[in-house]
Amino acid sequence: MIVYLIPYVFILMLVINSRNISSKQATSFLAIFIIIIGSICGFRDMLGGYDSYIYAEVFDATADDIDRYISPILTTAFRLNEKEQGYALFNVLIAFITGNRYIFLLIISIFIFTSIFIHVKRLSRNPLLSVFILFCMFYFFSFTYLRQVMAACIAWYAIPFAVKRKPIQFFLILILAVSFHNSAALFGLVYFIANQRFSKSQILLLIAISTILGLTPIGTYLFKILGGSLNEMKTEKVIEHIVDTTRIEYILEAGFFFFIIFLNYEKIAEDKLSTCMLNVALLFMFVLTFFAKFSDGGRMSWFFLIGVAVTIAQIAENEDNSPVFKFTTIFVVSVLYFRVLTSWGGLLMPYKSFLSNGVRPDDKTWAMYEYDHGYDTDKFYRPVFKNFEDK
Repeated sequence: MIVYLIPYVFILMLVINSRNISSKQATSFLAIFIIIIGSICGFRDMLGGYDSYIYAEVFDATADDIDRYISPILTTAFRLNEKEQGYALFNVLIAFITGNRYIFLLIISIFIFTSIFIHVKRLSRNPLLSVFILFCMFYFFSFTYLRQVMAACIAWYAIPFAVKRKPIQFFLILILAVSFHNSAALFGLVYFIANQRFSKSQILLLIAISTILGLTPIGTYLFKILGGSLNEMKTEKVIEHIVDTTRIEYILEAGFFFFIIFLNYEKIAEDKLSTCMLNVALLFMFVLTFFAKFSDGGRMSWFFLIGVAVTIAQIAENEDNSPVFKFTTIFVVSVLYFRVLTSWGGLLMPYKSFLSNGVRPDDKTWAMYEYDHGYDTDKFYRPVFKNFEDK
């Protein structure tokens, strides 16, 4: 667990002492932190569970298809991602460079964490606390839910165009995000409310409606209509796995952030960017409560998590507020961080890098899902850089 504690303590100390850190120093520390967590994720062995092996296997098969001069549109990636072909194309492009799953996963990590650095610097007035919130609530999902995390990172590039009311640029970026994971279509809502400042009574009504919808069969019915228009097969699978009881943790998580925002609503800056990020945060709560009966409902809210990170960080650093808001936020998101870490258990611990050969002791995930045991003894037995391989 120590490898996951080090970055947590590092960013926690920076956040606690943020008032004594200049903007230039904050940027440097933020870059160091992003490099640390990006490296931990990027150089991991097959941690994260089943999804990691599936993504890796599809990539390896695609790389083999390219080596056999199969047309890119007939490769494994395109055949298995009929409706999300941006991700398929991404696989093919990387397959021209490397045939090794570990380099593929490393490249994905570089994209994810570079994007997070860019987004936080561009959108947040308090980058250190914003990235702390994102780290605690989002980090471990970058180990395994690769397409959806990448789609979220892509979608966030569209935010400035929503603020500036440039629909062509916004929706082109959104289409790209949807081509990685179709759930990114939800992010299209941002454009229509980006600059709208709602009253407190309006947001209270909206969160009440979303909660009611999420607790009744109406939510399931609407999800079937909306989801089926994007991907009928996946929608049916999700509906089949609706939990018998409400995911109370979704309600509590949304309620906590809504409570902080509601209490400080008048203190949130009214410039266009702050208003947009506030509305993105409200969409996070709306979606999270709407999908309260879905086991994977939390994943649908990831696209709006950047709004929470930016808005809550702005509130916490408001000089009119007591430090209670800041430290309460730190405590709550820290609980979320360690909850995932401990509940995932052997999927993340003990940590192992692909820079050393071998397999983790008693790795049940490896025993169940490893598809190529050549990696067991030599992580680089498949080509690392194709263009530089000896012929």
